[in-house]
Amino acid sequence: MALSAHILRRVAELIAEHAGLRPPEWVLEARLASRIAALGLEQAERYAALVESPDGARELELLVEALRVGETRFFRHRAHVQAVQGAVVPALAASRTSGPVKAWSAGCATGEEAYTLAILLSRGLPAPIYQVSVHATDISKEALEIARAGEYPASALDHVPEELRRRAFETVAEGRVRVAPSIRRLVQFDSHNLTDPAFPHKLDLIFCRNVLIYFAPDARRQVVLRLIDSLAPGGFLFVGYAESLRDFEALHPVRTPDAVLYRKPMPGERPRRVSAPMPVPPMARAPMATPLPAPPPRARRETPFGGVEPEEAVLELRGRYDDGERLGRELTAVLSGPYRKVIIDLDGADYLDDAAGAVLRRACSAARAAGVEVVLVAERQATRRWLTRSGAGEEPK
Repeated sequence: MALSAHILRRVAELIAEHAGLRPPEWVLEARLASRIAALGLEQAERYAALVESPDGARELELLVEALRVGETRFFRHRAHVQAVQGAVVPALAASRTSGPVKAWSAGCATGEEAYTLAILLSRGLPAPIYQVSVHATDISKEALEIARAGEYPASALDHVPEELRRRAFETVAEGRVRVAPSIRRLVQFDSHNLTDPAFPHKLDLIFCRNVLIYFAPDARRQVVLRLIDSLAPGGFLFVGYAESLRDFEALHPVRTPDAVLYRKPMPGERPRRVSAPMPVPPMARAPMATPLPAPPPRARRETPFGGVEPEEAVLELRGRYDDGERLGRELTAVLSGPYRKVIIDLDGADYLDDAAGAVLRRACSAARAAGVEVVLVAERQATRRWLTRSGAGEEPK
C-alpha cells in the first residue's frame, strides 16, 4: 500500500508527541504499512484517524512498539564485539587493578545486547578481582519481560563462539536456551525513556546503538550530552554506524580496524585522537559478504540545524521481501541521502527473493556511480547463500 506524504506527516507528528520519537521516513513507512495490513484496513486514512482518536490508544502503543523494536541479537556487529575485547577491556584493566566495572545498555530491547556485554566484560575482567554490572533499559514493557526471563530460541546463539555458548548458556528445552545464572545476575533491567533527564552516572561503558536516529535533532543532542555526562572519566561510548559523534568535542574518537567508538577524556587530558590497543583478539566468526569497492569521497552537506549530515548510514532489512518493490523503496530512501557510506545489514530479512537481488544489484551500481560506498553485511549462512546465488554482492557484469 502506497502511503502519502500527508499521512506519514500526520502519524509522525503524533508519534513525536506521544513518545518523543522521529524515526526515518522509510522506517515509519515500513512499520506503518505493516500495522495497516495487520488490521486488514484498505485505506491509510482510516488508520490515521484511528490512532488520532481516543479509541486508538492501544494501536498507537503497538505502532510505537513496532518502531522501537529493531533487529537485535547476541554478539551483533562483530566489529563492536572485537572493539570491546581489544580496546575497552584492556583500557579498563590498565586503569585499575580491581573494583567495580559498570556498563549501560541504553535501548536494550529484548536483552541480547546487555547479556553480550556481561559475557564480554566478565570474561575479560573476571570476578572476584572485578565486579561487573550491566544496567539495561528500554521503554518497552514487553521487551523487558523477555529480557528478564533470559530465554531465547537456540538459533539466537548462531553468532556466539562455541566456547562462550558452553560457558554462558544452558539448554532448557529442545530448541530453547537460557542465559546462565552467572551471567543473568550481572544484568539489571529497568524501564527508561532516554527523553527522561534522569540518567545513571560514573559508567565505564555505554552502548546506545541505533537509538539516536529516532530522535529529532535537538532531542538527539540533549541525549548525547546526558550520555557524555553519564560516563566516568576514561569511559567508552558506542553508537550505531549512522550516529557519528564527531561534533562533540567532549569525546575522543577511538579507531579500531573496523569501528569507531568514543572515549571521555580524563581530567586535564588534552583532546587527541587515539587508537585501540592492537592486535584485536581473534573471534570465531563467519565470513561477511565482500564489501563493494569504495568510490571517491562525496561532499558533505550542511543541515538546517547547523553542522553537517552524518557521513554514514545503516539500513537494516527486516521481515519478508517477496518482490523488489519494498526493498527498492527502502534502498532509495537511504541511498539518495547525503551519505558517503551506506551499510546494508541483510541478516534481519526473513526472506529475500530473486527480484530483491536484482534490485539490490542495480541500487549498489547506481550508488557507486554517485560516489557512495556500499557495504553489505551478511553473517547468517542463509543470507550468504542468497548473496552468492543472486550475485547481489558482486560487481554487475
